[in-house]
This record gives sequence, structure tokens and C-alpha cells, in this order.
Amino acid sequence: MRYQYYKERIKANPHSGNFLKIFLMALILVVVVVGVIMWNQANTYEPELMSEQGFYEGYFTLNTRMDQTLTRRFPSLEFVEGRLSDDGLGTRVFKITDQKKIRSSDIEKLLESTLGGFGFQVEQTANADYWEFQVGSDSTVWSVYRFEYPEEKSAPTSILPADIAKVSKRPKLAVIIDDFGYSMNETITGFISLKEPYTAAVIPGRPYSTQVDERLNSRSIQTLIHMPMVTVTNATSEPDYALSEDLSDGEISRRLKKARKDVPKAVGMNNHQGSGGSQSRKVMTGVTDFLTEQKMFFIDSRTIAASVGETVARERYVPTNSRDVFLDEVDDQEAIADELFRLARIAKEQGEAIGIGHCRPNTLKTLKKYLPALAEAGFDLVPVSKLAK
Repeated sequence: MRYQYYKERIKANPHSGNFLKIFLMALILVVVVVGVIMWNQANTYEPELMSEQGFYEGYFTLNTRMDQTLTRRFPSLEFVEGRLSDDGLGTRVFKITDQKKIRSSDIEKLLESTLGGFGFQVEQTANADYWEFQVGSDSTVWSVYRFEYPEEKSAPTSILPADIAKVSKRPKLAVIIDDFGYSMNETITGFISLKEPYTAAVIPGRPYSTQVDERLNSRSIQTLIHMPMVTVTNATSEPDYALSEDLSDGEISRRLKKARKDVPKAVGMNNHQGSGGSQSRKVMTGVTDFLTEQKMFFIDSRTIAASVGETVARERYVPTNSRDVFLDEVDDQEAIADELFRLARIAKEQGEAIGIGHCRPNTLKTLKKYLPALAEAGFDLVPVSKLAK
């Protein structure tokens, strides 16, 4: 009985073997799956996503290097600006300073040789106003390079006739405006405001003679005593001042001194009317004696061809000259302009010329329009003292 259990066969649990098999198979499967995952992770390349900042840093670096390459290769190129649109299209703008030293094909070759290595294609677009090249890959355009032509300077158009629109040697042109002193109206203030040099002749004994002389002087506008002299019929509009052959030497001197007092800023004298008085050697001798004393000059208005004014002044060593053109005998802007052009032609031919006009609205409008153009054309607009010699 003691050893009886050896004689009986112990029966195993039929479920224990199956459990062990399932466990082992599951363990193997887990190991295989984990191994596959680890192998995939170790051998699969996933490109690193570039940040937006990193992308634009590389983009701008490429553009900057291209800008430098272009301006270094072509000295006649000047970088103007770089722009970036909202959709990321960059535009690089260059100015061509000398189109003779550069060709569009040269630029295209440089862009292709430089940017082609980065996988970009270069295509020139048709445009008549500038050269333009698109840089892109596939169907996407990344950059535009624009090269603008130098601005062509068109020949300036002048309002002057062609023969005086451009002159050399700077011919001197002096304009005298007579008859200041009668009033202080809009026309007078318009003349006072003129920017171009001219000379104002002030009649003595008029209500505004001294006042306008002061105003003109404050604007650095040279003034003359516009001295009344009688006509060939012994007539005058200024009986208290007009000089004539009939007056004594003492009376001529007195009237000249009175005129000087009325126009104290004057540096010279010209005659008002005087077709009679300027023919008189007696009158002109009295005038030149006074001018010598005052260190003033004389401009002969030449109201008559027989005037001896300039002749006597030269004989007595008084600086002098005479009028070449009356600008406004016809009070019309077109006619005044024609006379001004004639004056300019004389100055161009002779080197200098003197024109006389009057305090009239049409004369003012014409001078305001054409004096700047004459100065631009090369005429030297001067006060008449520059031509008294």
C-alpha cells in the first residue's frame, strides 16, 4: 500500500499545455511587431519642415547675393529697391544708368548661369518700357527682376522763336519801364513784384513819385529820373519840370535839382518826351553838367532821330547809351512780344540792347511771360546801368 501511488499513472490537466502555447505565440508576435516598428523608425527619412523664418532668410539671402552679382558684373546697373507682395512674389528693381554699356541678353545669361544651379528657370517677358525677367520653378514664379531704362531728357520746348530760343555768349538785355509816379495801382505793384532785373524810370512831381521810388529801391530795382523835356512843338505834359531851349541855364539847373529831390534813389536819367529838348545842345549841356555833379549816367530815349543827348554825354564823359526798341508803341500783347523778340535779336547780334516800355497792363503781362524764357535761353537780363559807358 505504501508504494501504491507509483503504480497509478498521474493524469495531466488538458488545458495547461494550450495556455502555454498561446502565451509563447503572443510573446513572439509582440517582439516581432516591436522589432518592425523600431526598424521602420530607424530606416525611414522624414524631411525636416523649414520654418517660415528660415524660408524667408534663405530667399532674401539668395536675392541679396544676386543683387550684388548683377551690380558687380554690370557697373551701369544701380539697385533701386526690392519689394515683396502679399502672395510672396519678390520684385527686384534696377536702374540702367547707361544703356549703351549693357544688353538684355547679357543680364539673362547671368541670371540663368547663377540661378539655374538652384533649380530655377529664367524667362524674359515682353515689355517696351523696361527689361523684365521672371525667375521660377515649374509653373511658379518666385521673383521678378526689372531693369528700367534711363529717363530720356526731351529737348526743352521754348515759347520763344527758334532763332532766340537758345543763345551763346550771354548777350546783355536791359529793359526800362517808363512813367512810374502817376499812381500806385495793381499794375504798378505787379511791376514792383517782377523777379527779373529791369530798370524803372520815375517821372518827378507826380503824386507817387517819391513813394514808388522808395518801394522800387526796397526791392533792389534800379530807378532813373524820367526827366521831362519839351516836344518839337514846345509842348509838354509836365510844365513845371520840362526842359527847353527857352529856359535859362539857372532854371534848367533848378528844375533838375527839384527832380532829383522827388526821385532821390535814382542812379541815372532818361528823357520823358523830349523830341525838342533832346535836340538842344544847351539843354543837354545843362543835363550832363548836373549828371557829372551827381555821378549819374544818361540814357537817351531817342524820341527823335536828331537827338544829341548821347553825343553830348559822350563828349562830356558822362556814361551813356541809347534806346534800341520801343516795346509797346502798340498796346497789344502780341505786338509787344514781337518787339521784345526784335530787341532780343539785336542783343544777340550786337552783344547788348536796350528796350523801353511803359507802366501798362499788357506790357506787364508780356514781360512776366517772356523775361524768364529769355533768361533761360541764355540772355543776361541786366539793369541799364550795366550798359551805360
